[in-house]
Amino acid sequence: MMSNVTPRRWDVVRCAALVIALATASTACGSARLAAPPEPEFTTGQRAQPTVLPEVTIEPVEQIELDLSSIEADLDPVSVDQMTIVDDAGNVAPNHSGWETFDTSLEHQLIPADVSASVAVMIDGQIVHQAAFGERIAGTGDPVETADRFRIASISKTVTAIVALRLIDQGVLVLDDPVGDLVVQHLGLAQFDPDVSRITLRNLLSHTAGFPDHSSTFFNNGATSCVDAAMQGLASSVAGPSGYNYSNMSFCVLGLLIEAVTGKTYEQVAYEQLLTPLGISGMRITSTYDLGPDEVSHHPTPNRNYMETLGGAGSWNATPTDLVTIINSIDPKTSGWKALSPELMKAMRYHLPTDQPPSGYGLGLINFADGAFGHTGTIQNTHAMLVVQPDGVTWAVTVSGEYPGSTSALQNIVRQALSDGFSPI
Repeated sequence: MMSNVTPRRWDVVRCAALVIALATASTACGSARLAAPPEPEFTTGQRAQPTVLPEVTIEPVEQIELDLSSIEADLDPVSVDQMTIVDDAGNVAPNHSGWETFDTSLEHQLIPADVSASVAVMIDGQIVHQAAFGERIAGTGDPVETADRFRIASISKTVTAIVALRLIDQGVLVLDDPVGDLVVQHLGLAQFDPDVSRITLRNLLSHTAGFPDHSSTFFNNGATSCVDAAMQGLASSVAGPSGYNYSNMSFCVLGLLIEAVTGKTYEQVAYEQLLTPLGISGMRITSTYDLGPDEVSHHPTPNRNYMETLGGAGSWNATPTDLVTIINSIDPKTSGWKALSPELMKAMRYHLPTDQPPSGYGLGLINFADGAFGHTGTIQNTHAMLVVQPDGVTWAVTVSGEYPGSTSALQNIVRQALSDGFSPI
């Protein structure tokens, strides 16, 4: 059910400090290159004290590795026409009865197996439904609201990819030019694997840069920050441009590349290039235990620091409405402001020039087996999914909890709810 509780807000002192920081940052020179790594704009990268109830225990799952083959085309019958109602005057409104059934189905499937969940649905570029279920923090009775932000984990990669590709449209970066040395100089690395110099922006975006698995670096206290993780990754063995190997390191490095060529923090550039033009505010990169008044707790276990290390690979908090708005900016079939040129919107899906339908991983996007595209996200007590379906329906769902155990199961839960609410007559 949708919550009508008055939204929580940052306290005045913190809000004022944020405004001052943003005003100061806006005077920086946007053309600076290879500046020293800037301090994070909104977060310090230091571990915050836990703000969750100590008696809450949710078993951790580290399912960050993406299995594209597990997401199958198994659509239940759904009538998109039934999702809205057109009156005699031609006015279009959501079919409230159908969406109530959708909410009931989704809540029944996810709560109380999870602490909380939220969903947003868009049709042909227009938001038609939002809902939130469960508690913002387990055991408090504080209901989740549709304006509350969840961790989106690897859906952050789509945000990072769009921002990087925006810099191509502006002539700051080139898709197939080597960029490894830019990051090395930005970090001041004296020693690094020579194959780093061959890595291109396309390699980073498509998980073909040749980085080995760095799970322990990101999830087992192997690094203190994304900068620290990248310095370790660039100094260790790198295969150089090679086959697909899903890599958080690639997108951590990509966020630092954005900083290197702009002289600004990655988060600031994301706002300037993407979020502000879309009218989005409140999204932020958080540390593992930091919890704002409009954010959902994911109840991390003690002594973790993965949110600090992932950076552009997985550290954003956002609402489902934010997510459908972002992905609509790269959907060429809908109206509204588009973040990228038609060529780069196509490149995000197709990766390499081909006459075949897109499949597998593109540039910061997953092409699903049924012709849909989007991205998924999973870290401790976090599941999120963002999908643009071929029928014009776009949806995003975010979950605090460990159910279900796979993104394909989460996709089927949403599709079942859509089928329950809007089965063909």
